[in-house]
Amino acid sequence: IDIGLGRALCVRITYVGELGYELFVPSDQATLVYDQIVEAGKEFGLVHAGLKALGSLRLEKGYRDYGHDIDNTDTIFEAGLSFTVDWDKDGGFIGME
Repeated sequence: IDIGLGRALCVRITYVGELGYELFVPSDQATLVYDQIVEAGKEFGLVHAGLKALGSLRLEKGYRDYGHDIDNTDTIFEAGLSFTVDWDKDGGFIGME
């Protein structure tokens, strides 16, 4: 996409359960694109939020981050994800024990 005179690859992604986007911008255009976004966002009340804010919002939604919140040593119960399993599935599933 074009943002001012800059170009960005725009990917729709969410880590917090809300609509979100990641922009991949060439480093020589990053300042230009940043300035354009900040200026355009003023009328919408755009505020800066860092990575820690994303982590907090993710936790509020109950999203797990593999390697941070859970790993391969956690059971489905310890991870709080037992609601995602069909316990009555014919033939069971890998890891059911």
